[in-house]
This record gives sequence, structure tokens and C-alpha cells, in this order.
Amino acid sequence: AEDEGRSANITASFVDFIALYGNFAGGYYPSDEDDDDDEDEDGDDGGVGGVDDSGVGGGGTTRSDALASWRPSPAAWPSPRPRNRNAGAPDRTRTAPSTAGARKASTQKTLFLLLKSFVGSGVLFLPRAFYNGGLVFSSVLMIAVAGAALYTMVLLVRCYERVHCGYGEMGRRLYGRWMERMVMFSIVVSQLGFSCAGAIFVATNMRDLFNAVTSCEYRLPLGFWVIIQMVVLAPLCLVRHIKGLSGIALLADVFIIAGLVYVWSVDAATISRLGVSYTRNFNPDNYALFLGTAAYTFEGYALILPIIDTMKRPEKFPLVLSLVMVICGAVAVSIGSLSYAAFGDSTQANVLLNMPSKTPATLTVQLLYSLAICFTTPLMMFPVIRILEQALFPRRSGKRNPAVKAQKNAFRTLLLALVMAVSVAGVERLDKLVAIIGGSACVPLSFVYPPLFHLKAVATTGRERLRDALVVGVGVVVSVYVTCGAVSRWGISEPPYDFCDAD
Repeated sequence: AEDEGRSANITASFVDFIALYGNFAGGYYPSDEDDDDDEDEDGDDGGVGGVDDSGVGGGGTTRSDALASWRPSPAAWPSPRPRNRNAGAPDRTRTAPSTAGARKASTQKTLFLLLKSFVGSGVLFLPRAFYNGGLVFSSVLMIAVAGAALYTMVLLVRCYERVHCGYGEMGRRLYGRWMERMVMFSIVVSQLGFSCAGAIFVATNMRDLFNAVTSCEYRLPLGFWVIIQMVVLAPLCLVRHIKGLSGIALLADVFIIAGLVYVWSVDAATISRLGVSYTRNFNPDNYALFLGTAAYTFEGYALILPIIDTMKRPEKFPLVLSLVMVICGAVAVSIGSLSYAAFGDSTQANVLLNMPSKTPATLTVQLLYSLAICFTTPLMMFPVIRILEQALFPRRSGKRNPAVKAQKNAFRTLLLALVMAVSVAGVERLDKLVAIIGGSACVPLSFVYPPLFHLKAVATTGRERLRDALVVGVGVVVSVYVTCGAVSRWGISEPPYDFCDAD
């Protein structure tokens, strides 16, 4: 009975984690009316905290009550001049109503949700990033990036306590609609970028699996293995119920943990058998690529606001977040440094390609990890789909209009096709693609917008303003430098290792 209870708690935690994507970046992305009526009755689409579209929250809170408790007083936050008479009112399509009255997540559950948010597929891109940056440089800077990310997350939380609205809406209230558009643009680019990187990761693994089974008799190009994923992903991207993805997300995370354990064990075995490979402490040619990948690694940044809004004791959030960042930093440094030390200059952008070729263990891990990433892609795209659908189909429901529903389905399919096309273009440049995503989208989300918002909403002393301005300046410089550096190296392609060429 105890085991069954523990299993039920884990499953419930994953369901709640999936629900966070309904309030991605603290925004409120309601069901697009294509969902079934019973979802509204169950409150599934209300996301974390139990506030649903039917007007009844998990704690007996009505929609109007929740919005009343959410709406800050005009003196609570500095606001730009409203552009219209409704500028100061909460926007149902952008900002989640507060769930303060229905908070239910314990400290332990919050720890689990944060770890799940930050430990994902990006970890396996770190060994190549350590090669690009150098062993010592990358190890020290990864710790520094984790510390800086923790600092800016705390700034964002303080802004949220003052302004109390979603990430994009926060930008609009403090600086105007142009800032809201910048934030939403960064969110869309980062999530689509994660999907592209995941598609390339899956393609390289599936090619190896196919070549092993066919003994390299049929050599299909990597582009084929990218495109073929649409067979699985297209139906999943049409899912309207966010919690409908909870089962595959739970399975995906089991596969990811198994893959990480396998990589650690192979790294340790390789070093013990062959010793440490040739490594450089600093790589002056490619270190900019490491900076982008380091920012990419902490991919759960946009889930901070919905997580804190569910806590029973939100005052403990900084302590829990600090512990999570220590754990994530340790995982990142250990995976990156051990794999680079084990394989040296031959370290691949997909480190699973460095594992012993054609062995049952490696092929199993490649299969499981590929399934994990493939199952995660619809979840990464879900917030993007909701954001873009609200812009392209305002107030248009496909629930009783087959033509609108067909248009929305076509849009989702075309968006997935765009992701696959970018993935094909970057299939031999995975480390550069990851750096571009990190530099152009993840760095602004993590290190530019939070101190910029804190500067206007919270900072009161000259020291605070100076500190915020310095962090913003450094973030902008890093973003431009990393993005331009990765783009300038885009023409340098490095085909992923193919064991068929070594036979």
C-alpha cells in the first residue's frame, strides 16, 4: 500500500508538472474552445492551482473572486501610461489569475517540480560545450552561470510579488507593449529551438539504431530521420488537453534518468580503463559556443512563476530554488567534464554517439532517450501553439466550426513542418544551433528581462539600480556576442559520428 501511495504521488506530481505548461511563464493560455466541455467541468485547463474556465476553482474560488484577489492596486506597481481604458485591467488571454487562495504544493513537491523543469535533454549537449569552452573554463563558468541564473530568478520572483502577473504582461505593464512582444518572441524562439535541437538529437540516434539493425546496408541521410518524426509528432501536436501529455512525459523522464546514469557509468569506465583523454583548459576558438549552451541548459526558467504560485509556503521558494540550482549545477558540471575528459577532441554534440557502438546497452539507451525527447517535443511546442493561435485566431472557436478547427490543425502541422525544416538545416551544426538558441532567446529570458523589470518595479536605491543596469548590460553584450559568434560559424559543418564509416 505504501508503494502504491508513493507511485500515485509521483504520478500526481507529473500531472501537476504538465499543468504548469497551461500557465507557461506565468501567462494564462486558456483552452481554445476546441477542448471538450467536460474539461471545463473538471477544471483541467485551469492549470496549476485549480482555477478553471467554468469559474470554479479547486478551493471553491470563483473566477471573479480569483481575479479580484489577483488585481493589484495601482500603487503596487509602476505602470506606463495606459494606451487605452482597459490597459490596466487583467487580460484573460495573457495573465494567469492568482492561485494564492488555492495553493497546495508542499516544499518537497516544489523541489520535484523545479528539478523536473531544469534537468532535461539539454544536459547531454554539455560534453560538446565543454569541448568548445575548455575543461577548466567551462567548469568554472558553468558554476558562475548557475549562480547568475539563481540571482536573476530571485529578481524575477521579487518583481512578481510586486506586479503579480505573467512574464509577458509584466513587460507590458512596466515598459509597454513592445517589451511584451520581445518577451513573447524570446519564449517562442526558445521553445521552438528546444524542439529543433530535440529533433536533431533523435535523428542521430535513430540513424544509429537503424544502421545497427541493418548492418549499414541502407544508409539513409540524417535529414530523412528528422522528417520521419512528423509521423509521430503531428498527431501529438494536435492534442488540445495539456494533461493528455502527462503519461508520455512521465515515461520520458524515466528514460532520461536511465540515459544520464548510463552516460555517467560509461564515462567513469572509459577513464578508469584508458585514462583521461587530451583536453584543453580553455578553447580560444569556440568558447562563445559554450556560453550559449550554458544558458540553454537551464531551460525551465519560464516555469518559475507558475511554480511559485502553487506553493503553500512561498517564503521558502528562494531556499528551495538555491538547492535546485546547486543540484543542477553539479549534474551539468559532472556530465560535461566527465564526458569531455573521457572522449577529448572526439566528443560529439550528441554524447550518446560516443558510447560503445552497436552494443545492446547503447542501442537501448539511444532508443529510450530518443523516445523521451520525441515525447517531450509536443510539450515544448504547446505554449507556442497556444500563444500563436491566440494571435492568429482571436475569439475564433473550432468547437462547433469545422472550418476553424481545420485551420488550427493546419497551422499546428505547418508549425511542426517549420521546426523540422530548421532541424534539417542544422542537423550537422547542432552545437551552433544550441548556441544560437541560447544566445538569442535564453540569455534575454534569463539574464536581461528580470533585472530590467526589477530596475523599474522594485529597485529603490542607487546601488540596486546600478546593479540591475550592470546585469542588463552584461546580458545584452553576451546575447549579441554569442549569437553573432554562432551565426558566423554556421558555415562550418561537422557531420555527426557514424560508426558505419569506421567499419
